[in-house]
Amino acid sequence: MKRLFLLMTALLFAASVAAEEPMVLRAEKCDLYGTLAVPESGSRTVALIIAGSGATDRDGNNRAAGLITDCYKQLSDSLVANGYAALRYDKRAIAASASPEITEAELSFDDYINDAVAWADLLAADERFDRVVLIGHSEGSLIALAAAKRTDKVAAVISLAGPGEPIDQTLRRQLATQPEPYKTECYRIIDELKAGRMVEDAPAELAALFRKSVQPFLISEMRYNPADEARMLRVPLLIVQGTTDIQVETADAARLFMAQRMARMVMIDDMNHVLKICPTTNPQQQMATYMNPSLPIAAKLVRAVVDFMGNL
Repeated sequence: MKRLFLLMTALLFAASVAAEEPMVLRAEKCDLYGTLAVPESGSRTVALIIAGSGATDRDGNNRAAGLITDCYKQLSDSLVANGYAALRYDKRAIAASASPEITEAELSFDDYINDAVAWADLLAADERFDRVVLIGHSEGSLIALAAAKRTDKVAAVISLAGPGEPIDQTLRRQLATQPEPYKTECYRIIDELKAGRMVEDAPAELAALFRKSVQPFLISEMRYNPADEARMLRVPLLIVQGTTDIQVETADAARLFMAQRMARMVMIDDMNHVLKICPTTNPQQQMATYMNPSLPIAAKLVRAVVDFMGNL
């Protein structure tokens, strides 16, 4: 009987997340591709899940970098299981949304913000939905905060492991343990980019961070301060942060909360940056969660998000 119950539960859950449909957003120079998951019944609220930095796709994976988490797909599935629709998408120039008409050097942070706005407006025009909530993870949190100011179609914002300081400050913190002369050189480049100036002589060994083609994007992103964006937000905000995140600190969540005291902040013990449970900050054990798509996202995260959306 127990085995039959478990089988029925699994089948019911599978049915609840099976209603997925492809979505296409016609954007400048490219088409953006996403996946919309809609429950058979439930709330008329839809969440737009915005991915973090780098070539992270709509499911939360960047296979070239060894990142295979399925964390965004798991978040979408969890929302649908609780009666909420969810759209996740490949950002401009990433995965299915890559286009030969767009080079890395042409990308700007504002492109990502404007794309999120366009997706939100598209969902708001869908007669199946009455409310659009932006859920941004990591760098996607800043995209969500900025996008919410550019459209009146957003009902709320959820920041998951979102930075609370400008990216130039985050880079300085993350590079502080690098040996000399690399640290000083990194700081010099960051100062130039912050001032809006391209760096022609970035060393080849720093190309992963500061290659010429990525510098315009960094310059555009450095113009934004997440705390300032949170301060100017005029819709409800949920800030969720894990205590074992080795990429974004609990202090970042505190900065966002201090900027927007009307927000709700939830700290989740032992949750790391990819939204999985990892009770230690040991790099090897952390990386094991970054490469395990079968490991579920934190249950307390799902509860916090669902409770927040249910109270809108």
